[in-house]
Amino acid sequence: MPLYEYECPKCGRFETLQKMGDSPLRTHASCGSRVHKVMSAGSFAFKGAGFYQTDYKKAAPRCDKPEKGSQSACASCPAAEA
Repeated sequence: MPLYEYECPKCGRFETLQKMGDSPLRTHASCGSRVHKVMSAGSFAFKGAGFYQTDYKKAAPRCDKPEKGSQSACASCPAAEA
């Protein structure tokens, strides 16, 4: 079940577990004040190698411009390391 966050004028912010099909809370069970639902940040993070590395990471751009007076790629280009 998802965790939803609400704002109470007396008690401040609080979280509650609700089914996705449930209607939003109208009153705070502790004090009886009217509450409103607030948007909050997601609570998950992708960690480790794999997801980003293999599926969505874009290759670094290559530079074809040689430095002045040189036939090699620019110093900041990944091609210069190869």
